[in-house]
Amino acid sequence: MGNKILTENLTNRGRGRPKGAPNKNTQAIKDMLLASLDEVGGQAYFKQQAIDNPTAYMTLIGRIIPSEVKKEVTGADGGPIKHSVKVQFGDDS
Repeated sequence: MGNKILTENLTNRGRGRPKGAPNKNTQAIKDMLLASLDEVGGQAYFKQQAIDNPTAYMTLIGRIIPSEVKKEVTGADGGPIKHSVKVQFGDDS
């Protein structure tokens, strides 16, 4: 056996956060950002940023919306989304 450490002998010390546990620093930063957003005007501030800095605003939207859509969009009764594509060539008249 020598110096080999057996996992049965280890405590949880040194194993890191359990899977799914929130990172305290990340949550603290999110809380600070939300508080600062309230102080500068919230929704009105975002509206002004969309006008003054459209590139930065759209970058933010591009990072936020896909993760939210991934969580929320489902088909009927929570099932998969069904879609169809209609291709038409020529005049219909």
